[in-house]
Amino acid sequence: MKVHSWLRQRGRRVLTTILFPMMLASCSGNTNSTGPAAPLPTGQNGALTLWTTTKAGCYVSDGSSNSCPSGTNPVSALATQTVSASTQYLYVGDSQGNIYAWTASSSSPSTVATCSFSSSFSGTSVNGLASYLTSSIYYVYAVDGTTLEVNFGSTPPCSTSSSSSSISSSLPASTVGLAIANGYVFGVTSTGQYYSVAAGNTSSLTQTPTTLPNLPSTATIGGITADQNGIVFVTDHANSAIYAYYANSDGTLTQINGTYSGNVDVTNPRAITTVFAPNATSTGCTTGSCEFLYVTNYSYAVVQLVLSISGSAPNFSVGYTEFNAPYTSCEIINPVAMTSFTNVVSPTIANKIPWVFIGQNGTEASSSCFGQTAYGDSVTAYNLTGE
Repeated sequence: MKVHSWLRQRGRRVLTTILFPMMLASCSGNTNSTGPAAPLPTGQNGALTLWTTTKAGCYVSDGSSNSCPSGTNPVSALATQTVSASTQYLYVGDSQGNIYAWTASSSSPSTVATCSFSSSFSGTSVNGLASYLTSSIYYVYAVDGTTLEVNFGSTPPCSTSSSSSSISSSLPASTVGLAIANGYVFGVTSTGQYYSVAAGNTSSLTQTPTTLPNLPSTATIGGITADQNGIVFVTDHANSAIYAYYANSDGTLTQINGTYSGNVDVTNPRAITTVFAPNATSTGCTTGSCEFLYVTNYSYAVVQLVLSISGSAPNFSVGYTEFNAPYTSCEIINPVAMTSFTNVVSPTIANKIPWVFIGQNGTEASSSCFGQTAYGDSVTAYNLTGE
């Protein structure tokens, strides 16, 4: 099934054709229009807004000290961790195997530590990050090449007293991200395989690499995220699609049906993240709290969707509605990594800190962005309109 839509890309509009796999998603709404679709609204509740800054959107740079707007290496992986309503952490992984922990704040975040992993992480890109907290033990899971390791210890995370342990050194070399759902850390590869480890486990995989259920043979997976319901979302860059799975109690995944409603544009998606926020928006979720899904689309746009989730675990159904025009701005540079505080309702995370973060996987030096002419290799930050 094909859906024609207009996409905004760096100040111009491009007509694109999107193919959605019928076995995973169906489409409704006006799919037979011969002209351009009506423009999506802007400024709706839940839409991304750049965090207050004067340094080209930079919240924190890559490196052990904050040198916004320019970091040391391209940012390749991100993760967040909520300890309480007042304490949150941001983890940043880069192209040289470095991982840094920061305390999120309303202004410039403070460095907690550099997370220590084995020498196999040196000089190669961190492909995925996930964090987990149980009792007083912090776990930071990281993938670098074929190796999955965990750094674990007491407060603060990645302290000098922390230990690191190898979980697997024989993973496929194409992991694109990690996410935690229903007590398991899930990894996914660009070729469509997934694996899992019980959160808090420091020694072995629960699920060895296996193909995602009902995946098209042409799929190229771009990113992964998970929500508070135990639903795992992955993007398919090659087929311009989003797939949803339920995280089972044995560390496996089961496919969830999904429906795109109206003029939904997920052309060539890569990074993906979700936020369960307190206030409703204009369409797709008009009462109560809403779950928003943000997907990097092309190189300089973030498609903004709101979800409607029906049924009960594990028999959920998911509806996707594009409620606001894509977010485009000069500070977005090759965004292969994105993360968020996935549930800001419980515990309540006040909007005095950003809720969404995007990694800059590269630099710019040829154009001005908010007064800066050299910027990148950093993390940009966003809050949500009306939330």
